[in-house]
Amino acid sequence: MATFDYQFGLTELVPSKQDDREREKVTAFRSLVERTLTPQVITSLTIFPSKKEVVIFVIQFFLSRKEYDARDVDNMSKTILDCLKGKLYIDDSQVRTLLITKKISSKVPTNFVFVGIRELKGETDIEVVQTMLLQQAITLYQTSVKSS
Repeated sequence: MATFDYQFGLTELVPSKQDDREREKVTAFRSLVERTLTPQVITSLTIFPSKKEVVIFVIQFFLSRKEYDARDVDNMSKTILDCLKGKLYIDDSQVRTLLITKKISSKVPTNFVFVGIRELKGETDIEVVQTMLLQQAITLYQTSVKSS
């Protein structure tokens, strides 16, 4: 189970920075994040802004199937990362792993985004990357090298 150094949630949809029609929504979302991550909150979190590598988790819950189908997780991630930069970490290059997903769930019957962040403290990565993805990638690489 993932543990976080900090987490927050907003009853909002993450707008897309890449969509010019959402420019005002991006500005409003950024302001909401800034009101959530106030200087007082950041100061109380002694490790932030982190200078180490971090792992970021994002779950966007949707109220409607239409919004769910219209949103791309890669575009949501760019908005989230830009809002967190300078507050929870210094630069995007520190983000070692980004896990982002979108869901419709009766347990969260509204638009809601959950964001969790963890500073890597000596770990090579989060457990799912260490135990599943890394080994599968190495195995695939080794079989493709042998067959070429």
